[in-house]
Amino acid sequence: MTTWLKKIQSPTLIFFSCLLVVSVIIGFLSKPYFTEHIFYADNNKYSFDHKQGNQMIYRSGTADSIQVQVEQQKRTVSISDQKYIITELSSTPIPTYSVSYPNERKYEVKDQSGLLLSFDEQGNIVNSVSFYVNNQRVISEGEERYSPDTIVTAAYPLYHYTQGEPVYLFLALAGLIFGWCSFYYRKFQDILFLLSLRWIWVNDPEPSDFYYFMTKIGGIVVMVGAIGVAFKAF
Repeated sequence: MTTWLKKIQSPTLIFFSCLLVVSVIIGFLSKPYFTEHIFYADNNKYSFDHKQGNQMIYRSGTADSIQVQVEQQKRTVSISDQKYIITELSSTPIPTYSVSYPNERKYEVKDQSGLLLSFDEQGNIVNSVSFYVNNQRVISEGEERYSPDTIVTAAYPLYHYTQGEPVYLFLALAGLIFGWCSFYYRKFQDILFLLSLRWIWVNDPEPSDFYYFMTKIGGIVVMVGAIGVAFKAF
């Protein structure tokens, strides 16, 4: 009984139990974040809200909603009572779309291996980069508030994407385990010493007290760094 209680209270068991609980909680809470498909329009993030008949509604926490009316070869995107009509001109070999604006301007958008490129009526490429001054959008003369590729992106879920990099969470988990083993286990520290090949060119091939101390410090640094890596996932 005493031996069993000591095992329960061992630092390793406590560490891995806490790590397991935290991992499950983070995985559960972050799943919607990593699996939700989003797109950006005028620097506002949109995600799917609901569907009404053949109309899809996308919501943003910082701007008005976007409605997409779906028909066979045509889609209508409504933003702030402005309607943009998208017509699919071709699907192969290069998906091409025509975008008609409320101001009667027309643009053509081509899908170049997943990259949407916009062209005006003269065939000139349209710059989709927006400029901001003091967090305020600066619209130059002749520039549309919503670029043609943005309108096409809003109209077709094919061009929506998931956010975040969950692989960083797995890297952080591996870093925490490696850091703990480096900090707590003498045998693991000995293995690291052998893998470092230091014993080949030293007179005394045994790890010194200073080596063990620095390995413990290194383990702490790795665990702290792993926490920082985890935040990069979001």
